[in-house]
Amino acid sequence: MIAGLATAAFHLPVPVDGAAAAAEVVGSPMYDMAAEHGLAVAAVALLPVAAWLARAFGGPRVARVVAGYDSLPPLHAFAFWLLAVTAAVHLGLAVGHGGPGLRLLFLLDAILLAAAARRLAVGRSWRLPAGVLLMGSLASYWLALLGGEAPDQVGLATKFVEITALAIVLRPADARHRIRGWAASTATVGLVVVAASAAWIGAFAAAGGVTGHTHDHGAGAVPGPGTLLHVAKAHGATADEVRAASDLYRETVAALARYADPTVAAADGYEVAGIAGLDFHASNKAYEADGVVLDAARPETLVYAMGPGGPVLLGAMFQMPAVDEPGPTVGGPLTVWHGHEQICFSLVPPGLTGIVSPLGGCPVGSLAIPRTVEMMHVWTAPGAPQPFGDLDDAWRRAYVNRSTGRR
Repeated sequence: MIAGLATAAFHLPVPVDGAAAAAEVVGSPMYDMAAEHGLAVAAVALLPVAAWLARAFGGPRVARVVAGYDSLPPLHAFAFWLLAVTAAVHLGLAVGHGGPGLRLLFLLDAILLAAAARRLAVGRSWRLPAGVLLMGSLASYWLALLGGEAPDQVGLATKFVEITALAIVLRPADARHRIRGWAASTATVGLVVVAASAAWIGAFAAAGGVTGHTHDHGAGAVPGPGTLLHVAKAHGATADEVRAASDLYRETVAALARYADPTVAAADGYEVAGIAGLDFHASNKAYEADGVVLDAARPETLVYAMGPGGPVLLGAMFQMPAVDEPGPTVGGPLTVWHGHEQICFSLVPPGLTGIVSPLGGCPVGSLAIPRTVEMMHVWTAPGAPQPFGDLDDAWRRAYVNRSTGRR
């Protein structure tokens, strides 16, 4: 049935290559470290060792740098280490990230940043070259993010190290220059805002775009922020999997027909009060706690949209009882489960308030939830583009408007 639906109402082709559930799940790189950045972290970790070796065995030129560093005021000593950290990161990237051309640029950046740190230590003019290098590094990274590169924790941390160093560069040497100090502080805040905004844009662009809660979890090269997906194993849907997905869909459509009336859903324990928007999830606490998995007659959540004429049923969401339990992909690549990570939850009033920002925070009054249980949507609304997965807001809106007065 799913194969027929795919070529007719739902336009969901049975894939040649798909993804079956696996024990391992992946989330947005924004909350993790990209594997190719491991050498950059190792280079930073080795900085104290390099500093000790320089003091113990360095020649006259190294000794001059060490002596100059020892005489620096605390703020400038801090700037020296910030420059050294970003130089080490770029050195690590030059070894293990990108093609030959990009690696050469990383190596050049590392050398120039180290040279700027040396100029600071030996008492030579350092603010202008350091400022140019730091701004160039920041701008290059932001352009890469705007072009669709996914940010990760190493990249974000490095940029905030560079912003901190740039704040010291911009800070006037004479404290009496209050206007310049105010301008430097304003510029620093602006750089932080730009960095966070670029990270958001890059994270969503790498995931294939933004359409609210119903973004396509699998549209891009990586999961979007707040989304967890199973590691893909290439294979096509078998005949048995197509049959199982079709049976699940058909049984869910039949079981949910009665819940087109929210009062019936309320009588069965679904929390339908306050239906609003295009993606209202009415949960059933009893079904969430009963330990039953993927029962078409007892979905843990119903999904409604509010139209001009009242609530419209869109489908259901099944969810697993525990965070560490993967969902059963009875339909193989046709029935893929997903979870959420780093989401923000408000206690008063209870509800989701967003996802953790690139700066690591939630809206005021919200708590960060590291990971949710796995879930899968089944869309029973006639004509839905696909029966499982995600449902575009534009289609929801059009369907709700067409369904006004029809229950």
